[in-house]
Amino acid sequence: LNAGEVLDQLRAWKEERKLREISAVLEGSLLGYEGALCAASVPEQELPRVTEVVNAHPTVTHNYLREHAYNLWFTIAVPRTMGLQDTLARLERRAGACFFPARRTRTYKIGINFDLLSFQNRTTPQDQDMREAAPFEPSAREERFFRALQTPLPLVEGPFAVLADLAQCGEEELLEFARRHLGGTIRRYVATFRQRNLGVRGNAMVVWNVSGEELDEAGRRLAQAPEVSHCYARERLPNFPYALYSVVHGPDETTGREIVSRLAAVVGTDDYEMLVTKRELKKCRLRYFLPDLERWWVQDQMDLVA
Repeated sequence: LNAGEVLDQLRAWKEERKLREISAVLEGSLLGYEGALCAASVPEQELPRVTEVVNAHPTVTHNYLREHAYNLWFTIAVPRTMGLQDTLARLERRAGACFFPARRTRTYKIGINFDLLSFQNRTTPQDQDMREAAPFEPSAREERFFRALQTPLPLVEGPFAVLADLAQCGEEELLEFARRHLGGTIRRYVATFRQRNLGVRGNAMVVWNVSGEELDEAGRRLAQAPEVSHCYARERLPNFPYALYSVVHGPDETTGREIVSRLAAVVGTDDYEMLVTKRELKKCRLRYFLPDLERWWVQDQMDLVA
């Protein structure tokens, strides 16, 4: 395909609401951010109000209603200077709810790369804790570069020239910066799709009760399964004994349950729970160095004083 044909195809996928965006995925842990998957038990009648508060936070990127006593699950990441615990306390005050963070302690696999014929995920297992990349404290100018690279790639000729204008630099300088940080602070540069619109309609978070030396080995084995896109070890939540988290995908929910049943033998336990998504409440790419986050923080400080 030539460049024009590639652009036409991408625009068609965008119009069909299959393509979400093409952009950089940054590694927040190397950029001074801390994050967690958070859970809450929210009464049905309180869900609209609590959801509105949670979704209004600029760096809440995924929020799901799931079938469990912990029914609200969302991800959040904030600069360490703001503090995750302090941020959650502010959200709790606004929402009138309790949020419990399950921080990642180990990453075994992350990312979705589906074969749309077999509906299997081709993402390879990885141990991101083994990264050799060092933490990076960007200057104000370098923050502009990161903000530009995490902006959705415009589907036009010369798209990186457009991003370079946002970064207030030359196109080649921006590309060289991206190449230098790829595999470190820039985890990857990828296209993301709306998987349900591609026929992958079965997805659930599955949590497993394993601990000690068995946890690490089970996580590595589970990450080998092609149906698993994400696999982490996390802190345990109150009254929730599970430390190994995975996301399993399939063409439909029935197939997904069959897959999870098979995976139990791989993990080596039948002590697990399958938390099926009832509703997607928010889903977007995490953006770093957002002015919106600073404005949220300042507004919350003003509200506290008032």
